[in-house]
Amino acid sequence: MEELTIPEQFCGMKTSKKSEFSVLEVPEDKLLSADGCVNPGFEDESSQCSTTDTFSPASKKTPLGFQPSQTENEFGFSEENSPLSRKVKKKWDVFKELSENNFSEEEIELWKTILKVTKVVVCFLIFIVVLGTAVISKLTLLLMTSNVFPPDEHFNSSVKTAYGQLSYRTSDTNVMWIWSIMVVMATPYILTFIKCARQLCFKTTMSLDFITTGIVLLVETVHSLGLSLAVYVVLPNLDPISGALFCLVIVVGPSVLKIIFTQKNEGGLFLNVLTVVACTVGVAIWCYYVYVFQVQRSFILMLIVLLSPLLISVSWWENFVREGEAEDLSGLPKLKRNVRRAKTKYELISSVWKCMLVILIPLVIFGIDCNEAANCVSTLFFQATANSTLNAEIGYTDLVYNHQFGGCDDYLPFIIAAINISSSIVCFKTAKAGIKIVAQRTTFSLPLILATPVSIALLFGLYNGDITTSATGCDLPFPVLSSPGMLNVAVGERWPIVAAGTAGFVAMVLAVRYIWLATNMRWLTTEMMFVKPLYCGVMLDISMMLNRRKDEEELKIINEPAKPLTIPLPQDKTWSPDDWSHLREDDTPMIYMCATMWHENELEMTQILKSILRMDEDQCTRRNMGVVLGIRDPDYYEFEAHIFFDDAFEAHRDDQFEYNTNDYVKQLIGIVSVSASSVYNVTMHIPPPTKVPTPYGGRLAWQLPGGNKLIAHLKDKVKIRHRKRWSQVMYMYYFLGHKLLNLGGDRKKLGTIAKNTFLLALDGDVDFQPSAVQLLVDRMKKNPLVGAACGRIHPIGSGPMVWYQKFEYAVSHWLQKATEHMIGCVLCSPGCFSLFRGSALMDVNVMRRYTTPPTEARHYVQYDQGEDRWLCTLLLQQGYRVEYCAASDALTYAPEGFYEFYNQRRRWTPSTMANILDLLSDWRNVTRKNEDISWIYIAYQMFLMASSILTPGTIFLMVLGAINLAYEDIELWGALVLNLLPVVVMVMLCFIARSETQLAYAAILSVVYSLLMMLVFVGLMIEVSSSGICSVTSIFLIIVAGVFVIAAIIHPQEFFCIIHGFLYFLAIPSMSMLLMIYSLGNLHVVSWGTREANKPTPVQPAEVSQPKTKKGSVQQWLEKVGLHDGGADMSDYSFSFGNLFRCICCPPSNIQRKESEMKILLDRLGDIEERVVTLSTIRSCSVSSLNETETQSPKKVKFANEPSLYGGEAFRDNFSPENHAFNPLFDEDEKEMTPRDELKDPCWVHDVSLQGGPVELLNGEEIHFWKEFIAEYLKPLEKDKEKEKKMENELLELRNRVCLFFLLINAIFVILIFTLESVTQGGQSMTYRLPCASDDLSVKGQSVEPISVAFTLMFGLLLITQFICMLFHRLGTFLHILASTPFAFFNVFKKQKREASRTSSIIVDGLALMRGFQNFNDDDTISTAADDEYDPDNKSVLMNLSRTKIHDGRNTLTRNCHKNYRKYAKSMKKIHNDEATFTGTEDGDNSEVPEPLRRLRETKFKTMSRKSFKAAVNFAADKSRRADIIERERRIAEAQKRWTKLRVFVKELHSNNADNSAAEVDSVDVKVKANIEMKQAARGDETHDRSDDGDDGLHVQESHF
Repeated sequence: MEELTIPEQFCGMKTSKKSEFSVLEVPEDKLLSADGCVNPGFEDESSQCSTTDTFSPASKKTPLGFQPSQTENEFGFSEENSPLSRKVKKKWDVFKELSENNFSEEEIELWKTILKVTKVVVCFLIFIVVLGTAVISKLTLLLMTSNVFPPDEHFNSSVKTAYGQLSYRTSDTNVMWIWSIMVVMATPYILTFIKCARQLCFKTTMSLDFITTGIVLLVETVHSLGLSLAVYVVLPNLDPISGALFCLVIVVGPSVLKIIFTQKNEGGLFLNVLTVVACTVGVAIWCYYVYVFQVQRSFILMLIVLLSPLLISVSWWENFVREGEAEDLSGLPKLKRNVRRAKTKYELISSVWKCMLVILIPLVIFGIDCNEAANCVSTLFFQATANSTLNAEIGYTDLVYNHQFGGCDDYLPFIIAAINISSSIVCFKTAKAGIKIVAQRTTFSLPLILATPVSIALLFGLYNGDITTSATGCDLPFPVLSSPGMLNVAVGERWPIVAAGTAGFVAMVLAVRYIWLATNMRWLTTEMMFVKPLYCGVMLDISMMLNRRKDEEELKIINEPAKPLTIPLPQDKTWSPDDWSHLREDDTPMIYMCATMWHENELEMTQILKSILRMDEDQCTRRNMGVVLGIRDPDYYEFEAHIFFDDAFEAHRDDQFEYNTNDYVKQLIGIVSVSASSVYNVTMHIPPPTKVPTPYGGRLAWQLPGGNKLIAHLKDKVKIRHRKRWSQVMYMYYFLGHKLLNLGGDRKKLGTIAKNTFLLALDGDVDFQPSAVQLLVDRMKKNPLVGAACGRIHPIGSGPMVWYQKFEYAVSHWLQKATEHMIGCVLCSPGCFSLFRGSALMDVNVMRRYTTPPTEARHYVQYDQGEDRWLCTLLLQQGYRVEYCAASDALTYAPEGFYEFYNQRRRWTPSTMANILDLLSDWRNVTRKNEDISWIYIAYQMFLMASSILTPGTIFLMVLGAINLAYEDIELWGALVLNLLPVVVMVMLCFIARSETQLAYAAILSVVYSLLMMLVFVGLMIEVSSSGICSVTSIFLIIVAGVFVIAAIIHPQEFFCIIHGFLYFLAIPSMSMLLMIYSLGNLHVVSWGTREANKPTPVQPAEVSQPKTKKGSVQQWLEKVGLHDGGADMSDYSFSFGNLFRCICCPPSNIQRKESEMKILLDRLGDIEERVVTLSTIRSCSVSSLNETETQSPKKVKFANEPSLYGGEAFRDNFSPENHAFNPLFDEDEKEMTPRDELKDPCWVHDVSLQGGPVELLNGEEIHFWKEFIAEYLKPLEKDKEKEKKMENELLELRNRVCLFFLLINAIFVILIFTLESVTQGGQSMTYRLPCASDDLSVKGQSVEPISVAFTLMFGLLLITQFICMLFHRLGTFLHILASTPFAFFNVFKKQKREASRTSSIIVDGLALMRGFQNFNDDDTISTAADDEYDPDNKSVLMNLSRTKIHDGRNTLTRNCHKNYRKYAKSMKKIHNDEATFTGTEDGDNSEVPEPLRRLRETKFKTMSRKSFKAAVNFAADKSRRADIIERERRIAEAQKRWTKLRVFVKELHSNNADNSAAEVDSVDVKVKANIEMKQAARGDETHDRSDDGDDGLHVQESHF
């Protein structure tokens, strides 16, 4: 039967508004789920989907003739899938075995609590810092402006002195104050220029438009003019309090723009008009005040007061103009779009222009009305001249240049400017951090709003001169009260200031009210947070509020198109997704979890399955919150889990068709339910997987409890290329090349989907939490150029090797990856836990080049030995960024044995060096394409490469020094020979011995070197104790230890890794010298090296084997060490010493061989007879055998007693199991000659070990894709012995060249240092003593050699650089962790529904409530009869089977959620009808809880967590939310009734056509009939809402009934 498509009016869904907190409006007839079972949570209990009653989307069922029997019993189960057929539950068998978690729930909750407390403390500190620095910035600005135009006997300004009530300490204007203001104004422009110049060096933007450039420069000129008039004219003519209040009215421009471009979500037109009115009143009162209350009335001054606020405010026009669509743009919206496209270039040009204006405008102001303009200008440039008097309507003053500041520092103005600049930068950076941690209201909005009132309050105190004098120790030039007791009079007589200040404050609060509607987007960039790159130097608080980006929708398009979209997207076509859910939008993250498996054990498989199930639970919770509560989660995502199983079938040849899956696949199937039981802490039975034959092998598909998919792709290495890289190529092309590109739609839509499609690369043993994945997604959202992001990998396991790796992983992540992230890009995003962006992988020279098979020797090293590093290299070369997110934790099993560890690093070490060399050799193109990789980063990597090459030589010299220190009687050259011998033996073994021999020798030598490292440790302690701090060794040791200890302290969750540091120290010679020798010496070995298992071989014709001959003890020992080939022919007279000296002229004897062949033939005949007797009842695997009754087996006849077996070909042609014995050997030949259609009926789907799940077939389009794809890229490589031999020789040649270079470089380095040390010991010293050295010459360590110091300084500089980068990266990680920690600082339950939906707390409570609803209650488990009950009619068994059906078929998370939601809604009805009013509670258990909820808690919600019940109480406390829950429950109930009718119709449709399968019922007619019936069912309900914009149809299909 073909697919049945439900009409779109039956299953659509729309949202009231596209925003992160908008409420989902789900029509009554459209409450359908996105998971595999149609509407799994919203049908009534009588029509729940079960394992045998599902609608599986986008698939085709096996034809009737090929599927197992599905006869249903009286309980609705098929006989094969019934619980009784799987396992009968015993009354005494009630004990459970669950897999332990690596982190307990209590530990996770503890850290969550710690993080919440930390976030509260950090937010409080940020609030104090932002408020304090904003106040300091404002007060220092007013201090500088108050010293311009100070009153004197010629010009006693009544406004500036408050009618003589304020007195100033100076009467002249010192030009240093003017220059200090210039420095404050110019600093943000200089910083902007540096930032933009750095970006343009590595970034490509669109070309500049001449008209747009002119307009931008004009706007910035107007802004600079208004700013200069305000700080040089208006503020100097006002007292400090009046000046602080005057700054509030600069919001006049944004107020007008808000009226022109009013948006509905801002409170309507009334508030915008009120803002303009308040601002206008404020400006008018200020004009009146400076004109009327001034003794010398000045019209020009009044005009400047009128114009300066308007001129200043035009700078932020971009934040208050909507952009709209490109085709509809004109005027300011079009200008805004043009500016945004080349934002960096416009900011660069305007910053240079404004720096020039900062100097030019003051020269005009102070020179145009000067008595002698030249004298005033000269004085401004610090050349004291006479007659520099400014006498104009804007003010009267004498310009002077001196250093007299009342006993204060001679450069006091510049010190004040430095304080202003420092406080402004700290305020800006700290407030930005507050926004990043999603605490905008507390750390940004509130302190900046309070900055002006707090400053005014402090100014009243500063008018008392004693405070400033005692605080600074000098007479600070700040105005003070002329006499005590005049303050109240001064305030009372200046009513215009109070009125204008009040109007300005109201206007400012209304104009920037959008800053209280904080976004919940985490980890925003500066461009996303602010319109301008930096703040305004002289009006910090107001400029930051006006600069905060207002329109959250612009966050998605704010990044410049620095990298053009080069994805090969198809031309626009019809949008036709197969499984697009209703909650998913184009920018919704779609995560494909891609785990690769091979030979993982049961514990390792359980790790990854539990991680997938946790993701399933988390995603289901977020989905249910959107569907049930109608709350849109900003972190909503969708995912599919896929496991790609290499070598998943039993060994067979290409012409063999009867084979099953191997034991590893069966092991995976067996632990799925065990893993689910461990996650949910109840006994879970996941339904058997659906089996799908595919061109590459097969699939096993599970539907998880949350409704998401888990698909295991079983790869047959006979049909498709195996190994990890080819599995990655497989899922990249499948998800990105097939599924994504087949969605249809226009190129822009597909491009957006591709950017938000992510592939989570996983190993088969990784363990992680959903929050770790969310943190990686945050990295992707922050920067669209991030192509990959990796998390913090924690090795787990037991034993010394794991302990060593714990510290090694910690140090490499703490220092190396953090440094790469900060100064460039991470070079390797490990394949065990990394997130890749789909659009980045689809780019040119990435995914396509990743399919390149190795054709040269170096390709095997770079491509296959470290495939994840090579993929990252391709991304970096294409211009994408690879980041490291330390907050995202994942655990993976590390090698526990020495051999396995060495083999793993044998792959990693050469691959790392090969990829780094590839990147460094192409550094010109990389630095040109990738804006994050600079020449500094390239130099850093070159230095690391050089140090890696010289590390073995350095360790060799360290061991040499330890021997010389421990045994002083041994000469230096003797110590050299003693240390050189084992190293030479190791090098020789790498060339002539087997790998096992090399590893055994390396293990023994590692133990010896560990003991020598104890000597090194003792020697270091002796030198430190004897020389003290005055020693290069002491200094370096203190630095290294300090770096590690501080790193451990700032990583509290990983602090105890430092305990393993001593083991790391002891293993330095082994891991840094022997491992390097082993890795390079085995460069030609391209096997995987880890998780190797004995694999069965296909059945081959019998081969003649040689009898075992007795070997001598010497020969046996040589074979063990790999120096003798035991398989070589032996001569009767041969005298050989292994393979070293063999007498090849002695002829071998064939007498023993002929005798042995006869013995083997007789033994083989006996074996054949035994096999015939044992396997005579075997039948070939066929389709009909599963649906027919077993026939009686033929009589077993001895092979030797069957005369017809000697008939040769005649027997084989007429063989029949009815009259002859069954010969399995001939049967194998028949299997080879009788192929079967493995895309319809492969043998493996009938394996009973696969739990008897249904069988489905792929659609023709996907089959066509796989066949073409495999033929093009993944066809198994053909065996070519000649080519393999050639490649083996090339690998050996590559190994020899690399080892020669490596050994030569290290030998030169060792000889150089050894010679210098020999010269020193010979008396010809080339050292110099440190200045702090003591007179005792016997003390070692106080004299150094130049070369040793140079190397020490280089490594020390590298370590310090990594340490500084680690500190900055750790700060960013700390903020990211806090941003991911939900915490509400205000009461979130407002009366307005919109306000409640816009808070982060409503999402936290919604998720907690959904998790509580999804829990499995006590009555969800399987019940058993009591021991003392006697049940002759087996009623208890029937009840158990019935309840088992509920458990298996209905207890998914969504169904649990719906069941509990209905109970909760009934309680809401009772509370709502009683019109009860109460407030939310802290614990959900006090006396304020209504009686219906209390009763529900005591009966049905006993297992609900305290947090979930608290959320339930808080939702009930909100009247509007309570009414919404009741209404949604009513709509859901009505939708259930309609859906039940539809299900009955589809079921009848299946039953009516079941008997006509042989006649091939016309699927088109069936589909048309189904659509007509469903439309009638949808129209039959008279009272339900319909939505016309539902563009997503739900595709359902025939399933098992």
